[in-house]
Amino acid sequence: MPRVAKAILMFTPDRWGEASKFRKFHSETFEFDDRTQRAVSGVESHIQKYQTLISIARKLEPNLQVDRAELDARGFTPAINAHEVAAVIEAAILELYSSIDCMVSVLHAIYKKESRGFKGSTRRFFQNIDKVSGSFPLSLKSVISGASWYWDLLYLRDELTHLETGSVHVDETTESLRYFHFGMKKEGETFMLPDVFEWLDMMFDEVNQFLDQIFRHLNGRLKDIPVFQLCGMVEGRALHRYVSPVGKLTFDSGQCGAWVWFEQPGNPTCPFKQHCGAYGNKAVPTE
Repeated sequence: MPRVAKAILMFTPDRWGEASKFRKFHSETFEFDDRTQRAVSGVESHIQKYQTLISIARKLEPNLQVDRAELDARGFTPAINAHEVAAVIEAAILELYSSIDCMVSVLHAIYKKESRGFKGSTRRFFQNIDKVSGSFPLSLKSVISGASWYWDLLYLRDELTHLETGSVHVDETTESLRYFHFGMKKEGETFMLPDVFEWLDMMFDEVNQFLDQIFRHLNGRLKDIPVFQLCGMVEGRALHRYVSPVGKLTFDSGQCGAWVWFEQPGNPTCPFKQHCGAYGNKAVPTE
């Protein structure tokens, strides 16, 4: 039988970004359909997939030495390893763009009824942001219109969706990983990123900061209503509390709800209770 961990801590607000906070607390403020709920989760899910794929690409990079050895020995290489690294990198780029897609879907669900000119597609939304009027906040329009990096990401998303896989090789002078694609052109030349990992790190930072700004605004709209939150697990049983999203969140935030069962004789107790402010602020049991 699989082993069950004695204790798992899950309520760690000091580690959450703004998108995570919105996902965990939006339910008492916004009523979303299933598609929008998937978009809320998708913002983080696509970012996590991006990080996983980049990690895989970095692990595969040393295999490029095999391609080089084949070229030196035979004067030819099918460049299988370069193809694999490039394919993983391109998949990561598409995941990064998809996180923006999901963010726009969330904004559309919130503001579409009270705004004019809000286009449902991500491309048209960014293209026409200055034409969006009504209740759509000026502060968000400023953030979106200032996202100049978006157009580079859009270009790659459009091209990579339909083209064959590009290629990579290690620059012998800089030892950086160069990405290039003969099917794409930039200013009449073959599209190339001299250091693809450096470019990806820069783009990831831009996207992360952008998402934080968007969801920080949305979190400011959350109602001061306690929301059910999982604290963790103890011997396979769920610990929970009720937390309002308003104000600074810490491990002590909210009211413990799990005390009603873990204080009963024979049940495992909460291993975190001695240092938990929520346990000192127990929720009154509901009928």
